[in-house]
Amino acid sequence: MDAQSEEQWAYSVGIQNYVFGLPLTILERERTLRLDPVALEKAKAYAPAAPINQIGHMKTLATADDVMPYTPNNDTVYSGVSLELRDEPLILTAPDIPDRYWSVQVADTYTNNVLYVGTRATGGKGGDHAFVGPNWHGELPPGVIEHRVPNNSMMAAIRIGVVPNDAADLAEVNALQEKFTLTSLSNWSDPAKHGQATAPDLGPRPHYEGDLAFFQTVADLASENPPAPGNEAAVELLRRGGITLGKPMDVNALSEPMRKGLARAAVDGPQVMSWKVKYRGTPYPTRWNNLEPGTYGVNYLDRAAGSLEGLFVHDRDEAEYFSTYEDGDAALLDGSQKYVLHFDADQLPPTLANGFWSITMYGADFQLVKNSINRYSIGDRTPGLTKNPDGSLDLYIQNQPPAGHESNWLPSTPSGQFRLNYRIYLPTGDAKDPATLGKYLPPVKKTN
Repeated sequence: MDAQSEEQWAYSVGIQNYVFGLPLTILERERTLRLDPVALEKAKAYAPAAPINQIGHMKTLATADDVMPYTPNNDTVYSGVSLELRDEPLILTAPDIPDRYWSVQVADTYTNNVLYVGTRATGGKGGDHAFVGPNWHGELPPGVIEHRVPNNSMMAAIRIGVVPNDAADLAEVNALQEKFTLTSLSNWSDPAKHGQATAPDLGPRPHYEGDLAFFQTVADLASENPPAPGNEAAVELLRRGGITLGKPMDVNALSEPMRKGLARAAVDGPQVMSWKVKYRGTPYPTRWNNLEPGTYGVNYLDRAAGSLEGLFVHDRDEAEYFSTYEDGDAALLDGSQKYVLHFDADQLPPTLANGFWSITMYGADFQLVKNSINRYSIGDRTPGLTKNPDGSLDLYIQNQPPAGHESNWLPSTPSGQFRLNYRIYLPTGDAKDPATLGKYLPPVKKTN
């Protein structure tokens, strides 16, 4: 009986440590990809991938032909970079972009948001921004803005708003993407070397096999990038699960019940996260879920879900995210049915200048849905979107064109379950307050 109880205790600890450590393994997946030239070249087809300390660009909006390891939006083009700051700071140079939405979102190794540059955060001003690791000491050049970050391993996402199916607008955005550069501090004094960044010598990490490989990997990653102050309870739980920061995990030192319990947790952890990804966030009566923002604190379960589905997630001031699998009567959304999403005039969400909102269609695989007009999202930037005479708005969500309402049509799957994501970029006032944003979440209603 004692052995069984110890195994159950280890299982409980293991599930919590799986949740805590999952974001570390997600970023390690991205890092490993960028260190493999063959895999990296393949990844460039579906992600803004580039070698470590280089900016990768996607030059088009995501489409149904893309199969991505995260839920793509159809609102912005992406650029991205995997940062390694062990040797020296890196300076990101961003252009001024005053007339459209853009953001640079920087997240730590645990996928917590650390800082923003962009439309909201810096008033559309770019500039020279130095990302400085926790152990670097020195002076930065004049005019370079210092951002001291908690880990040497980081990731950044650059998003720039683009009007769907507008080739001229996309060309303008592509030109803006090329104005973002990354420069090693050691290259900054030579203007000819601006835009050139070196990467540390990152040798392969240990590769583990067996039932406890996940936890052994987490031990290495957490030792390299220790949790920030405020996570002491989680660090203690890691220790109780055999992970002591600064040391490889010694699985041979564990009792047999501990090994069995942790092994079960390693198997069940992915199932727990699959459930959480589907039912993440705060539910509202109209069946929309408001996803948790990306500065998580000790909300490790939502942090893990965010890293698994979206890599890293915006804060409320930057964007609100909602999703639903259900209509207003709690029936699962199905492509064989027809739906209307009706916004009264005062339900249309308010945004800052250059902000916008959209509704995006996803299939059961979390990817965009093929359709005859190549429309994957609909929102206030959709050309030809037509409001009713009283200022209200009806969006028609179905597989076949709605006669007379084609301009307001979001094509759905031919049949089977689908999901809708609702995004509000740069929300203001009530639209970003969890206590009041329900006003802007009308139910999806079945019409047949």
